[in-house]
Amino acid sequence: MDNKTLKSVVTQIHQRFPEVNGCQPKVRSRKSAQPKSTSAKPTYLLTFHGKGKAVTSNGKKTIPRYVRVVVNEKGKILKITTSR
Repeated sequence: MDNKTLKSVVTQIHQRFPEVNGCQPKVRSRKSAQPKSTSAKPTYLLTFHGKGKAVTSNGKKTIPRYVRVVVNEKGKILKITTSR
């Protein structure tokens, strides 16, 4: 994945999940979900880690926030999963 595509995806995730704003993702290459296909194209897994604010009866606390994004080689977001 080239830097321009990566920056575009990171910007979209930072806008949608402000808790991970300023965090750079860990990028890993993955094989396609269709293993028998000969024209399978690679996908990439981006993992973001940040801290969110939670208001409790005792005061404010921070909670960890994880966002996992599966992206194709053109930068299209295929799947997003997140912790609460």
